[in-house]
Amino acid sequence: MLKLTEKNYYAAIIENFPQLPIEAWEPLYEGWANRTFLVNQEIVFRFPKHQVAAHDLVREIRLLPELGPTVPLSIPQYLYHGQPTQQYPFVFGGYAFIEGTPLNQCSPEVQSASWWQPALGAFLTALHRFPIDRVQHLFETDAYTTPQAWQDGIAKMFGKIRTYIFPRLTHRQQEELSIYFEQVIANPSIFSFTPVFIHQDFYSHNILVDVDTETVTGIIDWGSCTVGDPAEDVGDLVAYYEGVIDDNWHARCAFYRRTAPFPDLLYVLEHNQHEKVASIMGKIDALWTP
Repeated sequence: MLKLTEKNYYAAIIENFPQLPIEAWEPLYEGWANRTFLVNQEIVFRFPKHQVAAHDLVREIRLLPELGPTVPLSIPQYLYHGQPTQQYPFVFGGYAFIEGTPLNQCSPEVQSASWWQPALGAFLTALHRFPIDRVQHLFETDAYTTPQAWQDGIAKMFGKIRTYIFPRLTHRQQEELSIYFEQVIANPSIFSFTPVFIHQDFYSHNILVDVDTETVTGIIDWGSCTVGDPAEDVGDLVAYYEGVIDDNWHARCAFYRRTAPFPDLLYVLEHNQHEKVASIMGKIDALWTP
């Protein structure tokens, strides 16, 4: 596997886009699946770290131009579509920079404020109305899911948790987690939702805000978007959401909150990002008493 440095990313841009003079270069964020750089203070180039993330980026590039006009906040619009080179092995893309600070990097006072919540509720209301058949066409695959398939996916995830994460947990955590998952999986009525198009990574690190004007400026990182449960996106924003709230909505919200670290830990273990394990285990211990 090619060991990538900034020189590789820089060279990939030059080789793909020789007409683009790079006058300024700034590393932005490095997530679990992508690394980003700001070029000329106006273009964000996003580089997947592995083939799965590259596949997801291709879906984003197809989807976001059509989704953009239907939602009330800015989302990435890709202007540059890069191909693999000898310097960099995956497709990559560049979109116009969206001003703003990730909400998770703001002060605790801002993170607990209410001024940004109505805008997010309105955004999710519009997002969840985007036609599923268009998602399937743009993804060029069957993106539709059913509540039963969603439940089956949770059962499959729990099987992976037992195999790969249980050895890292205390006996008490193993017992409590087993009981909780088994109760959820055994209750099909919990999953009686109507599937919609969701962001599926709608957390503070992907929400951009302008603190001075108290506005939400954009929503980034669409690599996990899919068709699924609207409650996974909405969570505590339910007061500002105008979509359908079913009878078991709050039970699923509680489930997503309590189990959020486990998909993250499975991901980093699968992709050998072991330096992130300790911090995720800390989150698990905060939710499940050791």
